[in-house]
Amino acid sequence: MSERVCMVAPYLSQLETGKRPVLPRHIKAYERALGVEGLADDMDRRALLRALAATTAGEPLTRLLDGLVAPAESGQVGRIEVSAVREAARHHSAMDLQYGGNVAAGVAGESLRWAVSLLDRPMTSETRKALSSAVASLSDRVAWSFHDAGLKYQTRRLSELAIRTSNEGDDPTLTAHVRLNISSFMETRPIDAASVLTGLYQDTRVHSLERANVAAVRARHVGNAGESREARNLLGLAEDLICKEYPDGVPSWAGFLSIPHLCQILGDSYNAIGDYDRAASYFQQSLRGFGPERGRGRVTLMVRLGLVRLAQGRVEDARAQADAARRAMATVNSVRARESLDKLTSRLDVLA
Repeated sequence: MSERVCMVAPYLSQLETGKRPVLPRHIKAYERALGVEGLADDMDRRALLRALAATTAGEPLTRLLDGLVAPAESGQVGRIEVSAVREAARHHSAMDLQYGGNVAAGVAGESLRWAVSLLDRPMTSETRKALSSAVASLSDRVAWSFHDAGLKYQTRRLSELAIRTSNEGDDPTLTAHVRLNISSFMETRPIDAASVLTGLYQDTRVHSLERANVAAVRARHVGNAGESREARNLLGLAEDLICKEYPDGVPSWAGFLSIPHLCQILGDSYNAIGDYDRAASYFQQSLRGFGPERGRGRVTLMVRLGLVRLAQGRVEDARAQADAARRAMATVNSVRARESLDKLTSRLDVLA
């Protein structure tokens, strides 16, 4: 910086520390060196000069956040805040689905903290219900990101927040989905996981696609518990629900709840009961429907299809899926996807 403004370093240091007055010619020198205008109009010119000099000297960027606090908020919460929380949930969900939980979890904290703080402010009872559902949607998506990142304690705490706020909200479909995700976090205890979903797939207040989702996930749990007959009945119900008309569309927070998404869930459930042909068929159908915006889902599907092919004795097909998943992992940061890929790779290595 000393060379760029044509001043010796000791003199420049005295300007930036306030030991010498900052004159208009000094400001002009900085403006020419940095390619900016208007520094002379700034009320705290010396502080800005120090900041510019520090930036060019390579000061850590985190230092720029020192003393940064959110603006104080007060007054009644209304539709603007509710819409903002809903938008935060959609944005976070999209990031999670494309890049994986390790990425999404890292940027979620401040948004969620702000959203929860809104619940302490005054609002109408109607707004409180809408806000509670919005906070539940955001915390549910963040909980899934932490689950995908392999962080169990944070997942549990955020799940508690999601279920409490969803119970205070106005969206039965969302409440069903929160419980569905909680059941997935309990997958090592399939009987307990299945009990979390009891009756939800029969609740007509819940959107038919979410009812199909719940029935298919419960089928996976009971299938893992060895109850193949009940699992098949639930899978038949899920497939029937998927075929129903739903002219009202899915809720705004549930953009991920698509036919390819449900095909992945059905594939998981058929895999749980050892019906590998149907599982593979659903996984392939889901892969065809997932674009780059579902990066993590594509990796997961490739690995699961590889495991199914291995169970079918189709080792080379399994190896091809593992190679494809390994390439796809270049744009995804997911602990669970990586662990599943490592599991498939280890099994293939044994057969090499």
